[in-house]
Amino acid sequence: MAAVKSNNQKRALINQNFIIRITDRNQKYTRLCGAGQYSKVIENEQLKTKHFNKVLEGGLDKYTFSLRRGLKIEFLSK
Repeated sequence: MAAVKSNNQKRALINQNFIIRITDRNQKYTRLCGAGQYSKVIENEQLKTKHFNKVLEGGLDKYTFSLRRGLKIEFLSK
């Protein structure tokens, strides 16, 4: 089955260039996800857009964001 192209350009760029690792410190688990699943984890649209813009406009290989609810989010360059 062929992959469905994203209608959101930022999501497509994030998926092409980064792997997203989400760590929940309260429940002690880590999972990998794409930009679409990240949108489901982070319900706040402004926060999600802020993270995507910082990662796309910056030049680093790794970005880490810590949220108050115990989530640690890492964007790792492919």
